[in-house]
Amino acid sequence: MLFKQLMQIRRADAELPNEVRAALVESLFAPIASLAIGAINCSIIGMLVAWNLNNQQIMLTSAAILAVGALRVVSALYYRRSKKLAVRHVRFWEAAYEYGAWGFSALLGLLCWLTLTQTDNSALQMAVVTTATGYAAAIAGRNAGRPFIAGGQFTLVMLPIVVGLLIYPDWTHKVLGFVGLLFIYGMMDITLGIRDVIFQALIMTRKEAALAARFEEQANRFDAALNNMSHGLCMLDARDRLQVWNERFLELLHLQNASVRVGMRISQIVRHSLRARNHNSDSVKLVVHDLVNGLRQDNFDQFQVSLDGSRTLAISRRMMPDGGSVVIFEDVTERNNAQEKIARLARFDELTGLANRTQFRERIGDMLAAVKDRANHLAIHLIDLDRFKTVNDTLGHPIGDLLLKEVAARLTALVRPGDMITRFGGDEFVILQTNTPRQRAAHALASRIAKALKEPFHIAGHRIDVGASIGIAMAPHDGVDADELIKKADMALYAAKSNGGGNHRFFAIEMEDAAQERRSLELDLREAIALDQFQLHYQPLVDLHTGRVTTCEALLRWTHPVRGNIPPAVFIPVAEETGLIIALGEWALNRACADASSWPREVRVAVNLSPVQFRDEGLGLQVVAALAKSGLSAQRLELEVTERLLLEDNDNTLDTMHQLHALGVSLSLDDFGTGYSSLNYLRKFPFQKIKIDRSFITDLGDGRDARAIIGAVASLGAGLDKTVVAEGIETEEQMNLVRSQGCHEGQGYLFGKPMPADDIRSRLDKPIIAIRRVA
Repeated sequence: MLFKQLMQIRRADAELPNEVRAALVESLFAPIASLAIGAINCSIIGMLVAWNLNNQQIMLTSAAILAVGALRVVSALYYRRSKKLAVRHVRFWEAAYEYGAWGFSALLGLLCWLTLTQTDNSALQMAVVTTATGYAAAIAGRNAGRPFIAGGQFTLVMLPIVVGLLIYPDWTHKVLGFVGLLFIYGMMDITLGIRDVIFQALIMTRKEAALAARFEEQANRFDAALNNMSHGLCMLDARDRLQVWNERFLELLHLQNASVRVGMRISQIVRHSLRARNHNSDSVKLVVHDLVNGLRQDNFDQFQVSLDGSRTLAISRRMMPDGGSVVIFEDVTERNNAQEKIARLARFDELTGLANRTQFRERIGDMLAAVKDRANHLAIHLIDLDRFKTVNDTLGHPIGDLLLKEVAARLTALVRPGDMITRFGGDEFVILQTNTPRQRAAHALASRIAKALKEPFHIAGHRIDVGASIGIAMAPHDGVDADELIKKADMALYAAKSNGGGNHRFFAIEMEDAAQERRSLELDLREAIALDQFQLHYQPLVDLHTGRVTTCEALLRWTHPVRGNIPPAVFIPVAEETGLIIALGEWALNRACADASSWPREVRVAVNLSPVQFRDEGLGLQVVAALAKSGLSAQRLELEVTERLLLEDNDNTLDTMHQLHALGVSLSLDDFGTGYSSLNYLRKFPFQKIKIDRSFITDLGDGRDARAIIGAVASLGAGLDKTVVAEGIETEEQMNLVRSQGCHEGQGYLFGKPMPADDIRSRLDKPIIAIRRVA
C-alpha cells in the first residue's frame, strides 16, 4: 500500500511547478550542519568498530562514508552560494542530492551488515545499529518533502540491518529484525504524513503570496485610480475624522503643502485651508460656515461653495452603514459658466448682446396682455438695413459683424429705458416701443432711427453707408397677437423697401390686400408654369449701318385665363421672391434656343437672366442642356444681365460668367447707366455687348447731356472692343443721332415691337425698311 502511494507521489512530483520543486529541493540542502554531523558521526562509529575488530573492510567503508558525506556537505554549500542559478537547474540538484543520499545510506547499511555478520560483540553491534536507526529517523524529518528519496534511504540503511538480525540463530536478534521492518514502515508512513503537511503549507503559502500580490496590485490600481480622479474624494469615519483622501482633494482645497494626516477633523482641514489663504478675507466666515455645517449634515445631495471667489466647488456626501461617509469635491466653475452662457444665449444675441427672439416673445406677450387690460399702446418697429449684403460681399463678414454691433449701439442710444431692442438675425432688428397712444411718437422714433442709420459708419478704416427701411405695426390698432403684429410690420417693411428704402411705413390694410394679391399671384404663377401658359415674344436688335437684324431679344409674356395679360414687371419680382424664376428661366432658355435654331445662322437670340438664376449652381448645366437639345450653336446665344446682379456677389458672379464665356456664349450688360454704373464692371466682367438704357434715348431731344453720355459710352465701348446698343429708339431722328454718336446696334419700336415667334421669323430675311430709307 505504501509502495503504491509512493509511486503515485513520484508521478505527481513530475508535474510539480518549478518554483514548488525548488522550494522542496531547498529543504533537502538545509540545514548543512546536520549533513556534516551525520557524516562525521557515522564515520567515527565505523572507524571505532573497525579499530576494535581490526577489520580492514569496515575501515574502508567508514572512510567511504566520510568521503561521501564530505561531498554532500560541499555540494550543499555550493548550492546555497548559487541558489538563483540552482533554481533554474532544480532537477539537476535534486538528482545530485538523491544520488548522494542513496550512496551515503547504502554505505551506512553496508557498515551495519559487516558489523552484524563479522562480530558477536553486542556493544559494537548496538553502536552501529543505534547510529543507523537514528540516521534513518532523521531522514523522515529532513527528506519528507521528497518521500521517494527518503524511502530509498530507509531501505538502503535499514534493510541490511533487518536481514543481518533475521539470519541470527537466536530469537532475540530475529525479534529485533522484525521490529526493524516495522520501523521502516513507520518511518515511511511518518514521512508521507509530513510530506502532506509540507505540501499543504506550500500551497497555503503560495495562495497567500498570490493573494498578497493581487491585493498589492489591486491596492496599487486603487491608489492610481483614486489619485487620478477628476474629483476630489475623502472618506470620514463616524466621528467625521479623515480616513482616506486623494491628490485631487488636496489640490482643490489647496492643501498640497499642509500636513494632512489620518484622524484629522473637518474643522482642522478647514483651518489648514484657511492658512493656505484659500478664501477671500471678506467671505471667510461664510465659507467656513457653509463648508463645516454642510459637511456635518447627516446626508445631502449637494451644496456649492466658492472658496476663493473665482472657483466654485460642488460638494456631495453619502453616508455609509457604519456611520462614516464619503465626500466628493468637484470643481464646477467651468460647468456653471457654461450653463450661465447657455442660459444667456437662450435669451440674448451673442454678437450684439441685444435680446433675441425668445426674450422678445416673453416680453411682448406680457406687454400685449397689458394692452388688453389697461389700454396701453405699443409699436413694433421692424428694421432692415439697406445694402448690408453688399457690405458683407465686398468687405467681408467680420466687417459686417462690426457694422451690426455699431448699429446695435446707435439703436440703444435712441430708445427709452422701457423700450426693448431685439436682433432677430442677420441685419434685421426689432424695437418694441411702449406707451405710444398715437402714431406721432412712433413716427418720431422711426425718423430718428432712419436718420441715425443713414449717417456714415467708420469701421476698420472703411466708410460704410447703409441706411435702413422700417416697417411699423401698432397694438392694439393693428392687433393684439405677436405673430400678427410681426407679420403686419413685415408687410410695412416690404412697402418701405419697395419705395427705394431709407424710410419708414406704417401698416395699412391695403398692404395686407397687396400681400394677399401677391400670394394669389404666386399660386397662379405656379399653376401657369405647370400648365405651360407662358409665351416668348421677340424684339429685334438691328445693325444701324446695314439695317439687318443681328439679334432677337426673348421677352416673357403671360396671358392669364382670368386676369388677362400680366406684365413682366408684375410677375417677375414675385417669381424672384419665391424662387420660381429658376424653373421659369429654364423654360424660357430652352424655348428661345429651340425657336432660334430655325432662324438664319447669322441671327442670334438674347435671353434675360435674373440674379436669382445666377445663384443657382446648375445654371451652366441648364445652358449646356438647352444648346444640346436645340442644336443651337453657343455663339448664337446671348445672355443679358443687369447691374443689380453685379452688386450682389462679385466673386461667384464672375466665376459663373467665365464658365459661360468659356462655352462660347456672349454676355450683355442691360440697362447700362440706370444703376450703380461702374467702369470697373466693363473691365472686370467678360461682357461683349453694352445696352444703353432707353431713358437716355428719350431725353435726346431735350439737351446735350444725354447725347454726350451716349457718345461717351459708345466711345468707351469702341475702345474696349464691345458692341454698344441703344435701347428705346422710336423715331428716325433718334436712330440717326445714336448712329452718329457711334452706337452699333439699335432696339425699339421703330424696328419692331415684341412679336410671337411665328411673326419674327418672317422679318429676319430682309432689312428693316426704315433704316434702308436713310442709309
